[in-house]
Amino acid sequence: MKAPWSRHDWNRVLVYGLGVSGVAAALLLRAREVAITAVDRRPLDKLDLDGLEGDPGVELLVGGDPQTLPGDFDGVVLSPGVAMDQPLVRDARRRGVPVISEVELAFPFLNGPAVAITGSNGKSTTTALAGAALRASGFRVEVCGNIGVPLASRVEGEEGRIFVVELSSFQLESVDTFRPRAAALLNLSADHLDRHRDFASYQAAKERIFARQEEGDVAVLNADDPRVASIAARARRRFFSRLRPVDDGCYVDGERVVEASPGAQPIELFRAGDLQLVGPHNLENAMAAALVARSMGADSAAVRSGLAAFAGLPHRLERVATIGGVDWYNDSKGTNPDATERSLAGFADRSVHLILGGRHKGGDLAVLRATVAAKARRVYLIGEAADLFERALGGSVEHEHSGDLERAVAAAHGRARPGEVVLLSPACASFDQYERFERRGEHFTALVRELGGEEGG
Repeated sequence: MKAPWSRHDWNRVLVYGLGVSGVAAALLLRAREVAITAVDRRPLDKLDLDGLEGDPGVELLVGGDPQTLPGDFDGVVLSPGVAMDQPLVRDARRRGVPVISEVELAFPFLNGPAVAITGSNGKSTTTALAGAALRASGFRVEVCGNIGVPLASRVEGEEGRIFVVELSSFQLESVDTFRPRAAALLNLSADHLDRHRDFASYQAAKERIFARQEEGDVAVLNADDPRVASIAARARRRFFSRLRPVDDGCYVDGERVVEASPGAQPIELFRAGDLQLVGPHNLENAMAAALVARSMGADSAAVRSGLAAFAGLPHRLERVATIGGVDWYNDSKGTNPDATERSLAGFADRSVHLILGGRHKGGDLAVLRATVAAKARRVYLIGEAADLFERALGGSVEHEHSGDLERAVAAAHGRARPGEVVLLSPACASFDQYERFERRGEHFTALVRELGGEEGG
């Protein structure tokens, strides 16, 4: 353990939300003999508690949502899905009870350095890419956080590991002491405005990733995103850019990605053609991952081989199949307009049959109009936001109301021609029809494969 448990006087803690992060936090606390009251609005039969239900040191309050703290507690640990404006959270703050995230809880226990990655889009892919680059350089790595493996669940293990942590704005809202050795902010666009008060609040949450960094740390920033590029940080700022050279960071020079450092000769890090991932946004993700890895001492040749070996994550512009000369792509993780716009950029004009819709998360859907009109041959609208998209697109592209994925996939299959693409990139959350975006992507993949005639994927 790199430091003692900084809240050593905590004896009783409320864990709010019993998804994977909440359960990991509760198990970490119980291993240190802290008494737990665990709250979740779901009933017991809908929860996977990993043995907590049989622990005499755990009180379960499930199937409801307390409006106030149900007793005296030394602290509250929030799962990412629990908003800061919940009545119980507000009551805790009124009483002066600390409210922290699972990531903040786990940080004092880490026995190696942390690096962290956030952004509106691309953070899971960049986190995985950074992990691949570091592993190729011989480091022992834990890839965790919002990518699906809670940081609290990776605390135990050999010393000297590098913890590569994906962080969402929800997790960053309630961190305080968390200090990553290197931290990256990939991009900023309107997202989660159904939870954050406004864009300024959302951006402020994202910027907390740099709040505890010092001069010896590294902040990796997107030089092509003005809001990101202007962020001040105490750490050394290193930039990545597809559009122009930078003095400290990396940039695209023809096919090469070149690293520049003050007082040193530029070196080639990798080439765009090395990557298995498609699209300009994934080139940006790889550049950010390379800088994170280099900040931790990774060898440039190993970074190149690690990036080249990475084949991508499920549900992120994942090619599912080629059927009758039509490529089918699952981008179910494209849950906001900017993500969908970035995915469309990699395809030829007027070649895409695009499936859009789900539960709108706030923000202006009309920002998609020009890109969709340029890239899409036809749009298939599903879910709660179908009417919103129809108004936002304003007749700029042929479209139809499919309602659900089954009808959208069948309609696209009937219309798409060889050389064209069918893309699920819904620009919305999945919660109107699916438990989470993975379920939506899995359903799309199953429907596509049922069509038959698969030639690869």
